Amino acid sequence: MAQRISLSRAARLVGVKRGTLQQQIRAGDLQTFEGEILLADLLQAYPDARVEDSSMLERVEQIIEQASFINVEHAARKPDNVALTARVMALSEELSLEKLRVAAYRRLQAQLREKIESLDGVADALQQLRAWLDDAASGIEQVGDTIDPSRVNETYLRVMTAQASVIPSGHEFFVEGAESLLEAGLRGGLALNYGCSNGNCGLCKMRVVSGETRRIRHHDYTLTEAEKGLGYLLGCCYTAVTDVVLEADEAGSAADIPLQHIPLRIKKIDTTDDVLIVSTRTPRTSRLRFLAGQGADLAIEHVGRSHYPIASCPCDDMNLQFHVARDPHDPIANFLAESARNNDLVNLEGPRGAFVLDEDSPNSLLFVAEGIGFATIKGLIEHAMALDAAERILLVRVGGDGPPYLHNLCRAWNDALDNFDYVTLDSPAAAGLEDRLQHLLPSDGLDAWDFYACGSPALEASLRHFAENQVLPPHRVTFEPISTGSLS
Repeated sequence: MAQRISLSRAARLVGVKRGTLQQQIRAGDLQTFEGEILLADLLQAYPDARVEDSSMLERVEQIIEQASFINVEHAARKPDNVALTARVMALSEELSLEKLRVAAYRRLQAQLREKIESLDGVADALQQLRAWLDDAASGIEQVGDTIDPSRVNETYLRVMTAQASVIPSGHEFFVEGAESLLEAGLRGGLALNYGCSNGNCGLCKMRVVSGETRRIRHHDYTLTEAEKGLGYLLGCCYTAVTDVVLEADEAGSAADIPLQHIPLRIKKIDTTDDVLIVSTRTPRTSRLRFLAGQGADLAIEHVGRSHYPIASCPCDDMNLQFHVARDPHDPIANFLAESARNNDLVNLEGPRGAFVLDEDSPNSLLFVAEGIGFATIKGLIEHAMALDAAERILLVRVGGDGPPYLHNLCRAWNDALDNFDYVTLDSPAAAGLEDRLQHLLPSDGLDAWDFYACGSPALEASLRHFAENQVLPPHRVTFEPISTGSLS
């Protein structure tokens, strides 16, 4: 029986992005069956396939941690004994079933040989059929001498990680170690519904359609008996033991995210050039739910109130980063630069804004950032890394006489990720951006790119002029002006 695997697991097996496989499917190079790929077809397209370990993911996570200047606790990446036992048992059941099928085929082979021998006459056709049957049987017996390591690797992935599929969106993510379903979903870039993340509010309630889960922490929220009977649980308190199918609510747009009021504590402030890198932390029971690219209002009592983009990924909802430009007219910026101390309280109201990724697009991503506009773009890039869907990511930073702030971070991304490219453009956006894009992007493949930019009106005009000349649909270019800061 032909073995099928999900698109996400196929991408992890051969070490490419999901977007790459989607491009091949659209081109007709790979066939899908109910959202899955035949393993044989995948191995034919990628004959050198090998198990894709988590080292790249871990490097990206480390880069994000360094960018946040915060030590984040991560769940153990290895499954516990309960999960291992369940997954090995599931594979054992499959193995037993396959052995039964093999035995049945062998009986059928013996019966077919006996039938041929019982037929009257010794016609040449029967002799040829028997010879063919013997040769085919001999080839089957020799299969075990040439085990395909890629098939072994696929089985290894099934033991080490559980895969969660979400309906009705069709999104997928992997559950590693004993992390909760909610934590794994957020790490995978999904905008799952949640509130306290601590088992009290019930907002992360989801229904298990199939698969086995187990509780990993106590929760005070009480599910009704009817909900329990239907398979509902709290995503923040349960992990996946086997592959699971979940029915869960996800935010489809910024309008689906409620406005929240959360107290933040300043953890660290670093200064680079004329920009303050402000790292903050929410209470464990009151994390910020937001989409990458959104911003928030920050208020400090007796100081003022200003709006800033959130320069970090929603996959780490407790640790929020803000990039604040030095501005004599911005009281919050002045306070952070001159008077703020670690553990000072900052009141957040947000999220706000609708400059977010089209998560369902399989296209490659072009990000253009001008000056402090990189704060908005940085959150989108880290979210794209978490989604692991874009075939290519290109970051262009424009303006300034020298290297832009956090230049080394962008270079680290460029070094760590095979599909990430980073270039700088010292001249003003309107003067050199279009010419640079002409050289960076394939002239015959622009229909496979989505454009996201944050900067000045001159940058927007230059980018849209380039898109018009290339006959790109307007919706493929998304622009966000640089935040003005002070609201008071």
